[in-house]
Amino acid sequence: MKTTVEISLYKLQEEDSSGNYKLIVKEFLKSIQNKNLEIETNGLSSLIYGDYSDIIELLNNEVRDFLDKYRSVFVLKISKGTLKYKD
Repeated sequence: MKTTVEISLYKLQEEDSSGNYKLIVKEFLKSIQNKNLEIETNGLSSLIYGDYSDIIELLNNEVRDFLDKYRSVFVLKISKGTLKYKD
């Protein structure tokens, strides 16, 4: 089943944190690159288009690993179909 996922990442502040938020987001975006998926990124979120199973498998691994590494919050919206505006 074709699926669209909108995902946002929010890095939580830590007292000993010296990490740059933008670098952390870019690290996550690099980790979810996949030849079977299309990913669009904007200033607020990223959209992932592809097969439901491929997306969920990827996010299951990458989000878990990222949560182990950084104190953060992920917000996801999952929808059936490829939801894109056409000009």
